[in-house]
Parts: sequence; C-alpha cells; structure tokens
Amino acid sequence: MGSAPHLTSSSSDRAKAARALHSRAGRRKAGRFLVEGPQALASALDAGVVIHELFVDDDARIHFSEIIDRAESGGARVVGADPHVLASMGETDHPQGLLAVCDLLTPPPLDEVFSVVAPILILDRISDPGNLGTILRTAEAVGVAGVLLTPECADIHNGKVVRSTTGSLFRVPVVPDVPMSVIIEAVHSRGRALAVATGDADEGLFEAVDSRMVCPRTCWVIGSEAHGVSEEARQAADIAVRIPMAPTAESLNAAVSASVILYVLAHGARSGAFGPNGFR
Repeated sequence: MGSAPHLTSSSSDRAKAARALHSRAGRRKAGRFLVEGPQALASALDAGVVIHELFVDDDARIHFSEIIDRAESGGARVVGADPHVLASMGETDHPQGLLAVCDLLTPPPLDEVFSVVAPILILDRISDPGNLGTILRTAEAVGVAGVLLTPECADIHNGKVVRSTTGSLFRVPVVPDVPMSVIIEAVHSRGRALAVATGDADEGLFEAVDSRMVCPRTCWVIGSEAHGVSEEARQAADIAVRIPMAPTAESLNAAVSASVILYVLAHGARSGAFGPNGFR
C-alpha cells in the first residue's frame, strides 16, 4: 500500500481532522479516536483495533519500522509528517513520532463480562481521565472480569485515559455508558452481590474479606472523590465497606481505593480465604 503525501503544514485538512478528535463530541461524530506512541500503538495492534491512518515522522520510520509495517499490512494508510505537524495533531508534547487514527472500541456484551468468576469494578461518575486510566491499569494487573462505567464517567477514548492505561485499555473488558439502574439489574439478576466502597460504612474491608461477606464474584462500586457513590447505588447495595485509614485521614483517591480493594481481594483469594478456587 503506497504512502500518502508528506504533511508539512499543521493547518492541513488531515491535521485539523486529527485535532477534532481531541474532544468527546468530535470522537463520537467521527467514530474514531487517537492513539499516540509506540507502546499504545503496539497494544492496539495486538488487540485488533482498526487503524485507518498512521502519521509518522522520519525518526519513527527508522526506530519503529516493525510497528509501522504491522499497521500498514493491517490496512492502515501511513502518512509522513514533519515533527511539528505531528505535535500539533496529538495531545502530548512528545508523541514519539507515531499517531494513529483508530475506530472507537467496541465494548463486550455484559453477559461476557459476568461469565468470568472474578471481581467486576463499577465506576460511578469517575470524571478524572487520569484516575480512570490508572484504575484500568490496576484492573488488568489484578485480573478483573471487567469494568463498567456509568455515563457520567470520563470518556475511555480520551487521550489522557489512553496514555495512562499504558495499553491496558485494549486488554481489559470495558463497558462504558451503562446507567446505574441497568448495572444494578445485571448484578442481581446474575446472582452477584453489589458492594459500595464508602468511608462511612460500618464494615471494614479486611473484616469483610475474612468473614467472606465479599468474594471474588462481588461487584464493587467506586465513586468519585467529589461525590462518592450515588444514592441509587447505596440503596441497591448488599454491603457497604470502608477502607481502614488513620483517624486523621479524610479519604483516598478513587484510583487508590480501587487498587486497595482489588489487591486485598487478590490476597484473600490466594491465601485461601475464599476457598480452593480463588479468583477463578
């Protein structure tokens, strides 16, 4: 497949089209999003993400030729660009010479997520892209069944989310834009328990794991720092759990809270607290 002309102007139509994908509205209108840098691009290729165009500078052609060849053989149109043009198209100061225009990710069916015997994370109004990306990265590390996001959460295709997941976005089952009412019905109709993490709960996380009040099939709601979990989730929850903290501490970052919960569950599974089957 032949390469397109080399871009030398940041005001070209292609550059403008790429910048339009910086906004959520622009991404939804085009049905596409940006992936920057070799690590994220390699992960996207491994996951079979559809890449329409790949913009590269001369240095990238030398240092990342294998990734570029993979994208081109998969149908991507490779377009050369001057470094300053590439920088104007991306959302980082240093895109490392690679910027891809990809189809929006297709979420897996809820049934597929719930079929895995592992914790499910439910993110309730997590609006900070960095927090969302960190949570997805931790979710992969621990091995969750999937992550469900309410419509008020940050867009998973946001550039900061994509970068902060370091590729986990393309490997973790993520279902965005699911109303809390739908999540609650899905959890309870499949015989799972719904737990909310909140600082005013009576039950501590360690005690909840040791007493098997929660287990690897529990679905956990993590709310935003500003608002916590929604009242709708609180009312539907089977259990409310707090993370133990020193008396002087007020709260934990949402990403930290999710990490603590997941790793305490993982420890419980591996130490036999949940029986011989552990997570799976």
